[in-house]
Amino acid sequence: MMKQWLTFGLMIALTALLSVSFAQHDHDHEGDIYLGVLDGSAAVIEPHELAEPPYKLELTFEELLPGLFGVDVGWDFYTEEGMSHPQLRRVTIRQVFISDGLFGVVEGETDPIFGVGAPGVWTLEYDPSNPEAVHQHIIFASTTLPDHDNPLLFQFELVNALDWDGNAVGSSVVYTLEFVPEPASLTALGAGLLVLGVRRRLRRRIA
Repeated sequence: MMKQWLTFGLMIALTALLSVSFAQHDHDHEGDIYLGVLDGSAAVIEPHELAEPPYKLELTFEELLPGLFGVDVGWDFYTEEGMSHPQLRRVTIRQVFISDGLFGVVEGETDPIFGVGAPGVWTLEYDPSNPEAVHQHIIFASTTLPDHDNPLLFQFELVNALDWDGNAVGSSVVYTLEFVPEPASLTALGAGLLVLGVRRRLRRRIA
């Protein structure tokens, strides 16, 4: 238990570093998760991999700092072509499940919003006087590098949503973000296993 709390404390301390690191780069909107309304319920509209069954999106973890791996995920409201405002006025992203050791922090903040023991709810609200404010980023990170057989998972649903006219809309299905290692990490892991294999063979021959 003590080790778990120490690790959690380390993660919280590192979120400030992560926030500053990501804030130094301009974000484009490519690859963002766009939230809107579909058939009377809140829904992910884009990307299509997440918007359609099985409602799962694979994201690649990179090494952000020595011993810390993660990815920056952008969130925004979906605006139909030809419209001057988004489909949603407000929505809450509610954590349904998160892998132990994985946490998510809003860029520019220091305390995790998602994770075991974290609040697990995050509300986005559109402000007509500052339309870009609804576009935000969550940094998902862990001190454990996932692998393809055992990815880190974040499952969420959209609740307490209001459409543009202020009408309540239904809750969404459960969506899954699946975090896997970048190919370079897999290559390094494979090389490491190869070296270990060669060493074992050499030891057997010497013996």
